[in-house]
Amino acid sequence: MSRFNGKTLLVFGDSIMYGSGNGGFGVGEYLAEEYGFTLKKYCVGGARTGYCEGKSWIVEQVRSAIKNGENPDYIIFNGFTNDCCQEERGDCDVPLGEIDEGFEKFDIFSLSDKNTTFSNCFQNILAAFKKYFPKAKAIFVRPHKMGRRGEEVQRIYGERAVILCKKWRVTVADVYSESGLNTFNSDERDKYTFDSYNWGRGDCTHPNDSGYREKYMPVIIRALEE
Repeated sequence: MSRFNGKTLLVFGDSIMYGSGNGGFGVGEYLAEEYGFTLKKYCVGGARTGYCEGKSWIVEQVRSAIKNGENPDYIIFNGFTNDCCQEERGDCDVPLGEIDEGFEKFDIFSLSDKNTTFSNCFQNILAAFKKYFPKAKAIFVRPHKMGRRGEEVQRIYGERAVILCKKWRVTVADVYSESGLNTFNSDERDKYTFDSYNWGRGDCTHPNDSGYREKYMPVIIRALEE
């Protein structure tokens, strides 16, 4: 029997966590199937780490779990896939921001939805994990290299997330660096991501079953078991 059997797993984040390109069967479902976790899923497609009007906010996912009295053993989460989304204007949906210091700065229930940045909200989330879920082991999933995001901007946001995880001693499952999945490559795009828009090709972003099983889960499982 797996040592994870019956342990509670919370999942926060966006469509990649949710499994939007795979019939709603996402990272949490693969882990529950493999290891027997009790899954509590709060992730929502399109979610941002920083506040963006009209979009789901990962901060609210975490607040909801706290209010619901969740007591997880493990947390799997992601963020910034949509924060670094750029429209024609060239700006990201959520600014990167600066790295704030001092634990007293971080209170997820006092965090305003005005003038937030990715870095500020991400640290509030990490601080909330430590404060409200002290026994939980958290793993951040850095997503693959996505052909529908600017190559440089997704690197910058990803590196910032890794720096902040190191600061807060949160494990990183670095799919970006370790899986080799690069959907700027059309063959990998079509093999590993779902045709969400009926374009006759993969959408670059949302893993299909092969994308999860071959690219995402080995990296996540390695982080979990280590």
